[in-house]
Amino acid sequence: MKIFNNSKNNKIKLSNIISQSNIFLLHNINNKRQLLNTVSKIVEDQTNFSKEAILDLLLKKENNENTSIGSGIALPNIKLSDIEQSIGIFLKLNKPIHYNSIDNEPVDIILFLISPTSDFPVYLNELAYISRFLTKKKTLQNIRAALDKETIYAIITNEL
Repeated sequence: MKIFNNSKNNKIKLSNIISQSNIFLLHNINNKRQLLNTVSKIVEDQTNFSKEAILDLLLKKENNENTSIGSGIALPNIKLSDIEQSIGIFLKLNKPIHYNSIDNEPVDIILFLISPTSDFPVYLNELAYISRFLTKKKTLQNIRAALDKETIYAIITNEL
């Protein structure tokens, strides 16, 4: 799993947040709970955090505030005190799922962000940057049209 550090002096780039190995094209995800379960398992497989602990934090976050940002995009995010740098995971679903979205649109693009609790301003800047990037109409169209993670990575790194 690619770990990154966007210090206050560095410009945030999505290519610094997500590596190609952290892009997943998911099939057979039928609901939000299944999605959060899958994300938790991905995190468990690549870190020392348990699936149950991550899932519990995600469910608490979703119960307190919906992490959809509209246009079929969700940005689930949690903060952990046990990490020093943020971790990003990008997921594209083959079919959109109901997510209780703010615009009632089903979600098919998800960027999961785990950030350290120690640097709240960087966390907010990362969320804002990701939100702005993913809601650009052309970017979103290109990501949805992409058939593989290499193409998605090229879009993220502005190579397409």
